[in-house]
Amino acid sequence: MNILTTSQKSNEAIQEEAKALASSMHMTYIKRGKTSIPALFGKYQCEYIAVLAGSGLTIHFPENQQHTFHLSMAQLRILRLQRGEGDHLINAVQVILDKKGLSNRDKFTFLDCTIGLGSDSIVVSYGYPQAQITGLEGSLPIWLATSHGLAHYIHSDDSVTNVLRRIKVNHDTFEHYLPNLPDNSIDIIYFDPMFEVPVEESPQFKPLRGHTVESHIDDIIMSQAMRVSRYGIIIKERPFSSVFQKYPPHQWVGGKYSRIGYGVYMKELL
Repeated sequence: MNILTTSQKSNEAIQEEAKALASSMHMTYIKRGKTSIPALFGKYQCEYIAVLAGSGLTIHFPENQQHTFHLSMAQLRILRLQRGEGDHLINAVQVILDKKGLSNRDKFTFLDCTIGLGSDSIVVSYGYPQAQITGLEGSLPIWLATSHGLAHYIHSDDSVTNVLRRIKVNHDTFEHYLPNLPDNSIDIIYFDPMFEVPVEESPQFKPLRGHTVESHIDDIIMSQAMRVSRYGIIIKERPFSSVFQKYPPHQWVGGKYSRIGYGVYMKELL
């Protein structure tokens, strides 16, 4: 059972919104009252509880951990872009656009196959206002937090709020989603799979340990991505990863000493 409830001091409007949200997400709405989160876990034996409040949606886990949507690293990356410092993912996208003779004001479709907390898609949406961005997330609690946050989070800068609203997120895995897409139907396909050699765990991921969906890029996925993409594919990984050993990118984008970078694959060269 997947439970959605409200904060203890929620008003009637929030409760009605929670009921509608639970129905749309095929979750069970539970009237909160004065019941504590630990008591709810004890009563319903569920993996997580989504709590709607005026401040947003928070996902609670039994191990006294919680997760809510926030801009995380995207905020810092946007600030760097505003200062003209650039961003490696933006540069990787631009490599593909340049090859196609497109500018950052031209329309294109971008599929983020592993959207997670949304940082990469947010940065792409900021850098390319005309991009039509769709994200996929296989973990239900992460999808709940990210999709709700992108649709409802209000930033102090209206332009950043608009950046979030342009991103749509589907609860699905790329293993299931890609085979159902027509040939050449997405301009750029992006993968940020779980790293083969994990980097130091960031604080925002600690509550989600055990609730992520591990995904890997193999021959079938590469074949599907090649079929579906119209312009090219981008994969984020460590330089020495087996993905890049098996599928050498046409261009590498990243700092000279970066632990992580972006492999760019052009469609006409695949």
